[in-house]
Amino acid sequence: MEPLEFTAEVIKALAWPSAVVIAVVILRTEVANLLGRITKIKHKDSEIDLAQEVQAAANSADKVLGNSAKVGLDSEQGRASRLAEDSPRGAILDAWLSVEEAMTGYEKRHGIEYATSHAPPHQRIQSIQWSDLDKSSLGQGVLQMLQKLRRIRNEAVHSSDAEITSETAREYASLAARVRAKLEEA
Repeated sequence: MEPLEFTAEVIKALAWPSAVVIAVVILRTEVANLLGRITKIKHKDSEIDLAQEVQAAANSADKVLGNSAKVGLDSEQGRASRLAEDSPRGAILDAWLSVEEAMTGYEKRHGIEYATSHAPPHQRIQSIQWSDLDKSSLGQGVLQMLQKLRRIRNEAVHSSDAEITSETAREYASLAARVRAKLEEA
């Protein structure tokens, strides 16, 4: 093989990879913006759509919690909104931690054994559910909302691929505040 033929073959072999690299370099800001709008992730049989799950939970909350739990949340919503702008994942985690504090208060008030231990949230919710069978102070809807909040929080915190918008984080924080208010009332 002569030097010119060799050079032509090398150029042919590198043409497509070079074109892709050049396109990525030129369009990197557009690609970054596009990736930033991803709210849904699918891997094998698993699929996560955080915005849709939070919206569905909020719709359920309107039916289950009504408007009574929305009273007095304005100052807290402002704080949650600012945090959602800076760190949507942080806002979701912060909102969940406030729900866990309300769960601890509920457990202490009702003499539930997990009040002082560090049991995982799903066990704590289950113990609250068992305890509530006799009293019916919370109702099945609030307990389901606790499960939804826990599941969404897990997906948001443990799924590093999911992009969470500040709007989704604000909705989650609002929903968490309403559930927390119900726990504090009971």
